[in-house]
Formats: sequence, C-alpha cells, structure tokens
Amino acid sequence: MAAPAKIRPPPRHRAAHIVEELKQLIESGRVKPGERLNEATLAESMGTSRGPVREAIRVLSGMGLVTPVPNRGVFVRRISMAEVMEIYEMRALIFGFAVERAAELLTPARRKILATLVEQMEAAAKAGKGARYYELNLRFHAALVEFSNNRRAARAYADCVNELHLFRRPAFDYSAKMQRSNREHHAIYEAVVAGDGAEARRIAEEHVRSGRQRLLESLGEDTGASR
Repeated sequence: MAAPAKIRPPPRHRAAHIVEELKQLIESGRVKPGERLNEATLAESMGTSRGPVREAIRVLSGMGLVTPVPNRGVFVRRISMAEVMEIYEMRALIFGFAVERAAELLTPARRKILATLVEQMEAAAKAGKGARYYELNLRFHAALVEFSNNRRAARAYADCVNELHLFRRPAFDYSAKMQRSNREHHAIYEAVVAGDGAEARRIAEEHVRSGRQRLLESLGEDTGASR
C-alpha cells in the first residue's frame, strides 16, 4: 500500500508560517538590519515556492520590519536612535493605558498568569538566564496589554515592540539588570492586584522609560568596551 501523500498547507497558511519564521530571524538578530532578503534563496531554504515568500515579505513590509527598494530588492529596515526614543515614549503611553485597564478588569485566572510570569522571571534573573528572562518579559508585557481588552491598543503596542526588535540590544546581559527590571514588574503586579489603576499606570510608564535607560546604558557599555 502506497504511503499517503503529504498534505501541503494552503498558500496563505504557508505565507503566515513564513512570516513568523522571518520575524524570528529578525528578532533574534540572525538577519541583520540592512540585510537583503532574497526571495529565491528563502523559498529554497523553506521548501516552498516564491509566491508565499513574496506574500510574507509584503506582510513584513506592512509591519514596518522590511523596506522595499525599487530595482534593488527588499531589506531589513534600519532604525535610528531618534526613532527608538520616539517608539519608547509611545510604548510607555500605550502600556500605561493598558495596565490601568488591566487593573480594572483583573480576574483570578489573569492574576494567576501574571503571578506565574513574575515568579518565572525571578528564577531566570537569579540564574542569570538573559534569553529566558527576555522571552518571559515580552510575555508579561503582552499579557497585561491583552488583559486591557482593547484590540487597538494591543495592535499599536505590538507595532512598537516589532520596531524595537530592529534595534535589539542585550539590555538583560547580567543578573543585576534583570533583578532591577523584575522589581519593577513586581510593583506593577502589586498595583494591578490592588486594583489601583492610576498607580499601576504610573509605574508601568516609568518601567518602560527605565527600559529605555537600560538600553542607553548597554550602548554606553558597548562603546566603552570597544575603545
């Protein structure tokens, strides 16, 4: 009896999968800002045709992660320090709003999710696991934004996060920074659980601005190390 043929996902589903793969390559830094995305090479490496790759690249362009250049191709977008500072300020405002709403809409199930993430970040910080902490940090922020029950705020926040991945730096490269960051997460969590939306918003906005400062510190350390 012949083996059943593999069922290939519809092109649109393949394109969605490729979008996620390319996002991971960009977010991890394996594909660098300014690097050209070659449709043919990507299609071959992903075992698909150029059509789904082309569609995925169009999606990434709409997300602001890649830039098409006429007669040259598509490149991973470069982002300036001035843009990074603007994005951080917008991210702080959106996150503050979302956290305030999350405090008003907290449920026991949501509280458990947040508490678990804070505990897991604490463990990662103590173990000095920067990559693990970074992943959990993103999940904690995303959960709070989701718990605002505001889809427009969630989309705007996701856009900010996606763009900041283009300027990704090892802001959580040692335990002290992770522990300082998670103390701020603890404060946000406590304010949300207490139902104090105004205080949760204030702490959340300050937390994002502190993250911006940690980024600037890491850039200063990189500069000093290169001298």
